[in-house]
Order: sequence, then structure tokens, then C-alpha cells
Amino acid sequence: MRIITAFLTLTCFAAAASPAQVKQSVEIGTSLGVTIYSRAGNSATLIGVPAGVGPAAQPSIYATFFATPSIMIEPQVSFSHISGSGSSATMFDLGAQLGYLVTPAERSSPYVAANVAYQTISDFSSIHGFGVGGALGYRARVGRGLAVRVEARYRHWMGDFEGLNEIGFGIGLGGII
Repeated sequence: MRIITAFLTLTCFAAAASPAQVKQSVEIGTSLGVTIYSRAGNSATLIGVPAGVGPAAQPSIYATFFATPSIMIEPQVSFSHISGSGSSATMFDLGAQLGYLVTPAERSSPYVAANVAYQTISDFSSIHGFGVGGALGYRARVGRGLAVRVEARYRHWMGDFEGLNEIGFGIGLGGII
């Protein structure tokens, strides 16, 4: 019991003596790139600025929050509403990515991430689905206010988009606030 008490006391002193964690920033941005969709031997390629995500390939924005210097939590969202000649279509995509920076103390770092997404498309009917996947990337801070990313991602879709595979290659541009 004395050893445990001594260990806990030393741990508390070490934590109190260690420097305070630097306030983490937030990165808000979008990307440009190429997305390839394939299902049952058929494929389609989309080139976009901003890059398209999800089965409807709509542009998205992201906000990256740093839970720790290494852990990135990134919500992603896109919305489109098209109307004309008495009809309309609405597309909504909501995604999240959880990433790990390999060398967070450096200005540039490779990262790995897992991602999930939900997309719905509504016109005269409604279709929707969920996607799960992963990403590999490289993030570089440029100055104090800009981050540039190069990322390759894969996502497999289910629901009404069953069997659809999404492969994307992008360059992300984000402002650091």
C-alpha cells in the first residue's frame, strides 16, 4: 500500500511540474481532388474543386479539432439544394474522421484516420446510406495560419448505396484559427 501511495504522490508531483499543454488550434478547410466510384465492375471518376465526397460527390467543408496534439477529430458537412421547372433535389452529407498524427510536434506529419459518413438524396423519393473507411495522409503547417494536406481515402457504402466503393485523392487547404 505504501508503494502505491508513493507512486501516486510522485505521479501527481510530476504532472504538476510538467509544462502546461499548448492550446490546440482549429483547422477549417476544404479540398480539391479526384474521387473514383466503383460498383459491380462499373466506375465513374469525378474531379472537383472543392472535391466531392459521398455517392452524390458534393463539395464539403471540414473542421479539425485537436483532442490532444496527436488526435484529430474532424466533422465534415455538405449541403446542396437544386430546384427548377417545378422540381427540386436536396443532398446532405455528414461525415466524421478520427485521425492520428504520427509526429505532432513537427510542422509536418503523416497521419492515419478512420472515417464514417451518412448521405441522403431527396427528390421525388429519398435514398440514403452509410459509409465507413479509412485514410492515409500528410499534413503540413505553412506559417501560422495555413495547413496543407495530401490525403488518400477509401470508403465502402451501405444502405441504398450498397456495394459502392469510393476512392479519393485530395489536397486539403485549411485555415488555422
